[in-house]
Amino acid sequence: MADTETGARARSSRRIRHGSRTRSAIFAPLEDVGRAVRIEQRLASAIRSGLLQDGERLPSEPELASMMGVATVTAREALVALRAQGLVTTVRGRNGGSYVNRPKSADDDVATRLAAMSRVELHDRAAVQLVLLTGCAEVAADRADPDDVDLLSELVPAADEEDTTVWRHAEAEFFLSLAALTQSARLTREMVRLESDFGHLARHPLGSPEVRAHSRQCLLALLDALRAHDGEAARAAVRAHAGRTLDELSVLQAAAR
Repeated sequence: MADTETGARARSSRRIRHGSRTRSAIFAPLEDVGRAVRIEQRLASAIRSGLLQDGERLPSEPELASMMGVATVTAREALVALRAQGLVTTVRGRNGGSYVNRPKSADDDVATRLAAMSRVELHDRAAVQLVLLTGCAEVAADRADPDDVDLLSELVPAADEEDTTVWRHAEAEFFLSLAALTQSARLTREMVRLESDFGHLARHPLGSPEVRAHSRQCLLALLDALRAHDGEAARAAVRAHAGRTLDELSVLQAAAR
């Protein structure tokens, strides 16, 4: 019984450590230029992609300002903009705060963005994603310890999981956590930037059961490569995943026009 309780506490501690890493990446300090707009864009992308879940409570204005290295008025300005977009709801009173309000029309938004994007631009963004993800995979294969990989494995949805939102959230968490395993603050910041720019689109194909099955296969292969400290196998798993994503987005783009 004691061993069971100890194991449960250890798993809980690992989940907390993972959650802290992911949210540290989302709420990491910004550079000087256009801070309110950049806070707005980063949080908006995290909400649309499912990384920040519907109904999740955001840090308070002072907490958000402290975490992101900005003045409280700057954090307030960003939250006002998010409320105007319908992405955040603010509740007053003792148990009040700002809560995520993920739009129900997220899929329509993806179709609109794809239709407005040229084929060259789509492939350019996908190329950036491929380079960054394969690089993170290779470095993580060299640096990750077994406990880190076990923690990462807990993010892979079960084979019978059919909830698209769960899949999109899990995959976003997975790749941000992969970046954190590189132990490079710069790579993690670049992954957050990539998520803001492309994550919402890249997760869209997960609405298909076939894509989810392929994604799970790639993620499990990546975990095996990390455990074996095999950088090339890790890169190959990511290439297979990213290649299928681009293929699916290309089909969706053609259909949206």
